[in-house]
Amino acid sequence: MAKKESRGLPPDFDLNLPIDKPVELGDYLDEDAAQSSNAAQRRVDAPAAAWQPPPPPPTPPSAAPTPPSSPMPVSQQFPQPGYLARQQLRPAAVPRKQLNGTPETMRMLDELLMQIRQQSMEKDVRTSELFHAMVLCVYEARTYLDLSTIPPRGRWGSPTAASLPVALKNAFMDAISRARLRR
Repeated sequence: MAKKESRGLPPDFDLNLPIDKPVELGDYLDEDAAQSSNAAQRRVDAPAAAWQPPPPPPTPPSAAPTPPSSPMPVSQQFPQPGYLARQQLRPAAVPRKQLNGTPETMRMLDELLMQIRQQSMEKDVRTSELFHAMVLCVYEARTYLDLSTIPPRGRWGSPTAASLPVALKNAFMDAISRARLRR
């Protein structure tokens, strides 16, 4: 008969957590956090007088010239461990919006995109470009946009809520036609 194994962690398991300060878990993008916690652990384990910083790793000789130094200090380019704000991670990121549409709206968008791809010289028009063109069209006609006739949305599922997109479409088309007449 097989011997029954004990469940859970073995009795000699230890996490070696610091008692005097909170644990820094870091983020999966923060490789420096793991290195600094290992260095802190080495400092705790070693006597204070005997501890010396680890020597830098040897650099292999290379024939390629070294890249020019960057204008920013390394501490500003790669912040120390801790959670970073999104803007620090991607400072040149363009703000994006997600658009949710009904299946009917998505079907109409796909049909428009297919028509543009089939009938124009550009065969790989993207959905973002189509949407950008539609927004530009309404944006340029916004001075002629009369939104006073649009009723309030009302409760979800009510006839007024269902008619809101149609009322907006009619206001957009009127503004576009008035803007085209002025040209």
